[in-house]
Amino acid sequence: MLGKFSQLPAKAESPLTSTVTDEEKEVKNEESPLTEFIESHSEAIDALKSLLERKLEDGEDEEALKILKRLISAQPLELEWKFLMARLYNEMGEKDGARKVYEEILVQDPLCFDALFQNALLMDQCGEGQAALRLLEEKLVLAQEEQKENDARNVRLIMAQIKYLQKNVDEALSSYEELAKEDPNDYRPYFYQFVIYSLLDRNEEAKAQFAKCREVCPKDFKVEGFVQTPLSRAKLFGSGLDN
Repeated sequence: MLGKFSQLPAKAESPLTSTVTDEEKEVKNEESPLTEFIESHSEAIDALKSLLERKLEDGEDEEALKILKRLISAQPLELEWKFLMARLYNEMGEKDGARKVYEEILVQDPLCFDALFQNALLMDQCGEGQAALRLLEEKLVLAQEEQKENDARNVRLIMAQIKYLQKNVDEALSSYEELAKEDPNDYRPYFYQFVIYSLLDRNEEAKAQFAKCREVCPKDFKVEGFVQTPLSRAKLFGSGLDN
C-alpha cells in the first residue's frame, strides 16, 4: 500500500512549510463560510468524515488533506484530525509535513505521549536522534517541574525506545529495568524488554519478561498497538488516537 508513495517523483515546488502555510491561508480565506457552517452543524462534520474515509480508501491523498484542514479549522481543539493528518503525511513519505503537525500538537499539549513518541521516531529516522533525546530531556524536566509523574514516566519510556533504536541496547534495557522496579504494576517496561530480548534471540529472558507482562497487563491489551507497522488506508482512518 505504501510502495506507490515512495515511487512518486519529487515535486518541483516550494518547500513543504511554505506550501502548507499558503494552503492554510487559502482555506481560511476562501472557505471561512464553510468553516462557520461546519462549526454550527454537527451533521456537516459527519458528512466530511464520510468523505474523508472515501478519499483515503481511494488513495486521493491531496483531497483527503484538504478535508482534514477544513476539519481542523472547524475543530481546532480536536487532536484526532491532526493525528490523522500527521499519519497521512507519513504514509505519503512527507516526513517534514508529519513532523510539523506533531510539533503543532505539542504546542497545544506539550506532554502528549503519542505526539512525543511519533515525533521522536521521525526525528531519529531523519538522522536527528540526539536532537530527539535532547527534546525528550526537556519534556522530562517540564513534567518533573509540573509534578506530572505519569507524564514523566511516559517520556522516560520513549527515551528508552529511542536509545534502543540508536543501538544503545544496554542503556535501553537498564532504563526499562529501572522503570519496572519503580512501578511493578506497569506492564510496558516488561513488554518492551520482552521485545528486545526476542530480537536478540535471548529467549529465556524474553519468556521471563513476557510472563511478568501477562501478570499485570490489562485484559484488553493488544500487541498491535505497540508494534509500529505500515497502516492500511482503512486502519489509518479507523484507528483514531488509540494506536
